[in-house]
Amino acid sequence: MIKHKLGLVVCLTLAAGLAGCASEPAPPPAAPMAAAAPAPAAPPPAQPMPPGLTRAQQHVAKIQAALNANGAHLQVDGRMGSKTVAALKAYQGAHKLKATGKADSATLKALGV
Repeated sequence: MIKHKLGLVVCLTLAAGLAGCASEPAPPPAAPMAAAAPAPAAPPPAQPMPPGLTRAQQHVAKIQAALNANGAHLQVDGRMGSKTVAALKAYQGAHKLKATGKADSATLKALGV
């Protein structure tokens, strides 16, 4: 008997609460949003180039700076070391590129280098 009365009280309480909610008009359903294509990476901020780098090392330094602009924490030294390769693989994986750790043309384009 107590369970029956308790159930009735709970139902009436819920009904009263829902009745109060029904007095407001329901908001219109939100229109589905189309998935936007990923925006190309912003050009990396200008960082001072270490002095005395060869042309190839300058290219690697630009890649390192672009990776840093996208969340990596690399020392911009122009050396393609294990941390730079790991950062490239992480960037490639996050941007649905083939994660090779090599700076191929698709990766360079995505990085804006």
